[in-house]
Amino acid sequence: MNTLKCKIMKEYRIFDSIYSAEVKVEDGTFPNDVGISMATTKVNSIVSYQVISKKDRLVRLFYQSSNKSPFIELTFNSDNQLSMPNPLKKFLLFLDESSLIVSLALIRYLSTKSINCYVYFLTDMNNEDHKSLYFQDILGERFSRISPSHEEIKQILHSQEIGTRLFLLGKWSTVDDIEKIANDIGFTNEEIDKHGVGEKTDHIFCAKCYQFNLKQDPLQEEATCSHCQTKLDVSNHFSKRLNAYLGYIHV
Repeated sequence: MNTLKCKIMKEYRIFDSIYSAEVKVEDGTFPNDVGISMATTKVNSIVSYQVISKKDRLVRLFYQSSNKSPFIELTFNSDNQLSMPNPLKKFLLFLDESSLIVSLALIRYLSTKSINCYVYFLTDMNNEDHKSLYFQDILGERFSRISPSHEEIKQILHSQEIGTRLFLLGKWSTVDDIEKIANDIGFTNEEIDKHGVGEKTDHIFCAKCYQFNLKQDPLQEEATCSHCQTKLDVSNHFSKRLNAYLGYIHV
């Protein structure tokens, strides 16, 4: 696991309890131009980063709550990095409240690139908030607030041209729902990149009664269907169509 130390040059609050800091890398190297890290000096809290200048070793960080120390130490998990899409004609980013820290650096990064991208923030439409105003200031007309309703998401996806690429950020349930809508409309798996936030709840699809069961353990090999009580062998094959692992009748 890669670890590096940074000196905080300037820190400021951008909205609510979310802070940004410009830092200088004292020791180590950031693995990508934009991504995710964990702050060991902030009780393992998530920090997103955007490299401002490799030559001057300057980086912009985003995190929850103010950092009390003049230094911040970061670690990187290779299994938990943003897989940056390679945009073709057009790029759409969908995000929700749970992915704010992760998405802030990505949005800053996109604003500096000549990319035909649009950002959709799934939120409560009844109230204007500081987060939306912040995004609007950075992205202008490329930013929109939308409700989490499937119908509104379908309308947006249906109107896209061939070659449009999607990047989904948010709770696993949210990104899985949007991915399913996109697949039904005709987007291929290669045109969709996603990064789920928080614990992922996996399911087992019963081959006998066609109902879904919670997968209790990532390495679970057997299960009893809670609906028909059939003993199942849990396959390591994950069905994207069903969004579940297949459970075959135990022989």
